[in-house]
Amino acid sequence: MNRLYLISFLLLLTFGCETPQQVITPTFPTHTEQINLNRIRMITKSEAVHSESKEGKKPLTQEPGVSVEYSENKIPFIQLDLFFEDAGISIIEEIIAGTILDHHIIVLNQKGEIIAKQPVNFQAYEILETKTEVMRNKVIVGESKKPVKVNSTTPETKISREAIERQYTDRDSVPQVLEIQEGKVPNPGEYISIYLELTFVNPHLEPNCESYSGNCNGPKDYFFEDVTRRNRRELDILRNRYVDGEVAQFPNLTKEEQTNFKTNIKTKMESTNGTYGPKHGFTKFMFREWNLVSSPRYFRILSVVKNGKQSLQEERSDEKKLTDESGENSKGDQNDNHSIFDSPTHTKHKKRTIPTP
Repeated sequence: MNRLYLISFLLLLTFGCETPQQVITPTFPTHTEQINLNRIRMITKSEAVHSESKEGKKPLTQEPGVSVEYSENKIPFIQLDLFFEDAGISIIEEIIAGTILDHHIIVLNQKGEIIAKQPVNFQAYEILETKTEVMRNKVIVGESKKPVKVNSTTPETKISREAIERQYTDRDSVPQVLEIQEGKVPNPGEYISIYLELTFVNPHLEPNCESYSGNCNGPKDYFFEDVTRRNRRELDILRNRYVDGEVAQFPNLTKEEQTNFKTNIKTKMESTNGTYGPKHGFTKFMFREWNLVSSPRYFRILSVVKNGKQSLQEERSDEKKLTDESGENSKGDQNDNHSIFDSPTHTKHKKRTIPTP
């Protein structure tokens, strides 16, 4: 009887214990608490070198200067770097991921006119080029059994290229060539202002992470997968063009593509909202689009280089000074040519004392 009670007790313990289930620990995506638009700015080449050096951070120049140059096909341009360290947004990576759908760098002259406007460009790949020389020699072994070279060809040069994708961080400066519109080249000594416009899609996400195997960033990957796939496809095409020796840029989204991708993201959110997970939690997504404008930075035009000739601000000042001086001299010459006898009241008329007997 005691054995029967003991067996029953053991059976109750066995049925009462459940197999422990696998606990999924949600992995929430880490984001910077805020986006600081004041940290998105254009910098000169010398400032870019200092930012990449090991000397640490240096304050940016209060009044930076830049020169206008002309390309071989006679297009005026300004060369600067885009810098966004500690801005809370990695611009190049967000462009590739598809969250930044539209972007432009805008240059204004001191009259407030737009003289340049273009998308953010970035060198997506670095090209590793290897050159090898191949020499072909005909060798004949004679009676002495020693090799004799009877003919040799000119060396053949073979070139192989490999495209290595660049990975940008928020500490990298991205070179930009800003082409100035025809007839709007500023003069030395004048000022320009430059700022960046961004269209940033940053949805509000409250996902049920356990529905995505603990990956809380899974919904965002799902919403943006179409535009990300498009950008990755374009990067692959760009890589092949680079390997073939072509000069090409990453093709940015057209207005039509931007509209289509926004519509697609909103549709996916609407169909996913309120989905219940295994723990009876629900997902909540909200589409948000931000039109961001960085703080402008001002540059003084140091010189304009055209056809190998450099026009400086000092030269223009000297020319103006010479013009003013020549005007004054011409006035003086006119006064000198004026006869004191024709006009007794002239300022240069000398008062004479005539003695009388």
